[in-house]
Amino acid sequence: ALNQASFYAGHEFITFCRLRVLYLIKSVRKQIEYNECIRIRKEIQEDVEIGKILTRIEKYQAAVDFNRRNYEKFLLNISEYRELKQISHCVLHTYAQSLFEVFLVSFSESLQKSDAGNDPPHHYLEEAE
Repeated sequence: ALNQASFYAGHEFITFCRLRVLYLIKSVRKQIEYNECIRIRKEIQEDVEIGKILTRIEKYQAAVDFNRRNYEKFLLNISEYRELKQISHCVLHTYAQSLFEVFLVSFSESLQKSDAGNDPPHHYLEEAE
């Protein structure tokens, strides 16, 4: 059991380090001059990865907020840069997945509590659809 606990702790540490590296890359990228479309595409791809990591480490509300911001950034730039359409499925899937995860966690918590007033936030599920 101790070996398994140390494995999960090591895995969480690696995931956290990956998250920190992605944020560092985003910071460094701001100092490098790229073509605007390439810069936006790389930012969105990095944000998709960050959103997936936040969902994986069960920081659901942070993942929803982050993925929503990434989706809005994508929508703002898609009309100007049609090349971004290629990554639309990744952006949408990551955002919807984080909303669905929040719904599932809220739903399971409401089932565990016998209080009838603890309904899961269905607006997350509707937004994911």
